[in-house]
Amino acid sequence: MLEATLLGPGSLIGIVRFHEGGDVPGAMAALVRGGIEQVEVTIDTPGALDAVAIAAGEGRTVGVGTVVDSEQVRAAAAAGAQFVVSPGLVPEVIETALTLGLEPMPGVFTATEILTATATGARVMKLFPASCGGPSYLSALRGPFPTLALIPTGGVRIDEVQAYLRAGATAIALGSDLVGRVAPQTDADLEWIAAQAARATAAVRDGVLSAQASV
Repeated sequence: MLEATLLGPGSLIGIVRFHEGGDVPGAMAALVRGGIEQVEVTIDTPGALDAVAIAAGEGRTVGVGTVVDSEQVRAAAAAGAQFVVSPGLVPEVIETALTLGLEPMPGVFTATEILTATATGARVMKLFPASCGGPSYLSALRGPFPTLALIPTGGVRIDEVQAYLRAGATAIALGSDLVGRVAPQTDADLEWIAAQAARATAAVRDGVLSAQASV
């Protein structure tokens, strides 16, 4: 399980999703160069599982996203993924992941979904789509769920990182604001991704320090 890694103070997860495919391994490597050690590749990205296998072989913490059934969980495990992320709450995904030793991260939005996910065995959940409620909604969920491992995902921007941390986010997941919506084509594109990752890493670090200073 990845609880200690995924849930460390100021953790970041970079999400790679390119509908047309492309240089997925290059984008993942650029995120790591920028300081983001945990990367999710959505399974609907062409070449996703091959890219996951490459990253896992290099000892990186890598997961597969947009997983919606047990077959996809098994494919992610075979590729070397350490966690799987779902857009919603799918009990069979949680159960299969736990059986195979992967960390399931179901998507939740309501208190009922959180309770169901917890009862099914999930310990880490993504608030999705986070942009629909923003930091204030995450803060409201902290009332009944003060210790829940909750990661805002979906439409989160780098300039919102600190607000989500103040609201109680356990970690932050960033996608298109980090890597864009189209796979990198040039070295300059890869350097842009690395620079965005460095910006996000700095924002999280500053947010954690600010939160510690206010305690």
